[in-house]
Amino acid sequence: MDKYNTFRRYWTLENKKEFQETENFLKKIRWLDNEIDALIENKKSYEELAMKRTSNLNGCGVHGSGCKDQMAEFIAKIADIENEICAKIDRLVDYKNEVSDVIEKIDDKECQKILVLKFARYKAMVDIAEIMNMDRSTVYRKYNKAIQSVQEILSDSDKG
Repeated sequence: MDKYNTFRRYWTLENKKEFQETENFLKKIRWLDNEIDALIENKKSYEELAMKRTSNLNGCGVHGSGCKDQMAEFIAKIADIENEICAKIDRLVDYKNEVSDVIEKIDDKECQKILVLKFARYKAMVDIAEIMNMDRSTVYRKYNKAIQSVQEILSDSDKG
């Protein structure tokens, strides 16, 4: 009996780890989206600083090259952030396509929809239940089934 409990506990921990890894695969969409949002906020901050600096350019006096150098630094930083935003958007689009390809391989259309609503539309499970006209326990059950399907799909793609 002790060996059985040890095996069952190990199996459960291993499954939890795989489940979490699969959820993280899907959650990465949100993480990338949040990184882009943070970069956009950072860019806005530099743009505001540049605007403040522009309004002070007249107060720089005759030898205002320091003000112009600082302005050039702001512009360069904004351009760098814009390039980083574009690169991350490209990564996000590619990753969303990769996740969509995996989700489309799930046989159960309701499971597909739950994953799309959860990970692409950022809906809470309560909202998903309402949207799909299901009780929450059914949504959670189908969600777990969907995650298991994604695990299988990812496992099969790793082997192939």
